[in-house]
Amino acid sequence: MGAPLRCDRLSGTLAITPASGCYLYDSVDDTYFEKDTDGEALKAELRNGGTLVSKVEFHPNGEKLWIYDTAADGDTVYVRLRTATHGWSAVFYATGAQNPHVVDFDFAEGENVLIEVYDNSDATDRIASFSARA
Repeated sequence: MGAPLRCDRLSGTLAITPASGCYLYDSVDDTYFEKDTDGEALKAELRNGGTLVSKVEFHPNGEKLWIYDTAADGDTVYVRLRTATHGWSAVFYATGAQNPHVVDFDFAEGENVLIEVYDNSDATDRIASFSARA
């Protein structure tokens, strides 16, 4: 028998609805995280003056990174990941809310993942840093 599904929020105010996974609603396309026994999902909404301009999600079931440029204003965020066994990934970005960038990784179950969000493509102007678990 596996561990019970938990949809705990570590921080933030987004409403979470447990089902066979966890739903988090937003104004773009909502988010659904499938159950992953050893995983810890991440959803970060980045706002400018109350307006959603980007969102970044890490889905531990399948180890997928989703990046959205929800403002589609010619500016975007840049994201890279780091794990102990893989080091830093390339820098990824999205070009619009209707065209999220999805990156599929192959991390070991339970591996800690550092996710950094930047305002520039050479990853020197960090906006935020988050952690999750594959």
